[in-house]
Amino acid sequence: MYYLFKDLVSEFSSQALIGKSRTFKDIFFRSENYQDMLSHPHALIELKDNDFAIGVRIHAKINCQGSQELESHIWDVPAVVIECKTYLDKTMLQDAATAAEKLKYRNPNAIYILVAEWLKLTDGVNLRKFKINQIYVLRKQKNTDREFRFQEGYVKNPIYGDVVEHLFVYVRDYLTSDWEGGINFGLKRAYLI
Repeated sequence: MYYLFKDLVSEFSSQALIGKSRTFKDIFFRSENYQDMLSHPHALIELKDNDFAIGVRIHAKINCQGSQELESHIWDVPAVVIECKTYLDKTMLQDAATAAEKLKYRNPNAIYILVAEWLKLTDGVNLRKFKINQIYVLRKQKNTDREFRFQEGYVKNPIYGDVVEHLFVYVRDYLTSDWEGGINFGLKRAYLI
């Protein structure tokens, strides 16, 4: 993924976040008591490991009103998250869908993409119910039992260039589009979402 997107991302900034990342998931505060809370935020940042992200690294300094004591934190905020799998089964899909939903709850402008070599899902799975923006199957092939992949005569499809190209164009179009939104923007159009 890095080599696919590095030139595109570098056109935006040499400081842009690209690659494996520990992205922002949540923030909470845990002081020892009220007196301590008045002088020090005690912010705890929960992070999520991502296979690949394009975004920005945030350096934040926070303090309580009236206190000079600064607390420093660093975290990554993704615009794009790509989860990479050898094969995608229902359990992995559900885990990714939960991660995508949590990401979008905290960062509604982000997109979440799954990329797998093989697919191990049936037609009985409703993909539209998940908050995942897109799923790519690089080999355009279902995952049969792994043991069969090593048998003589098994035909392993190549990674298809048109799939990789679609992924690249999808991400490029997203990164170069306007993310305008919100109530006032929607009100001008008369439709909000």
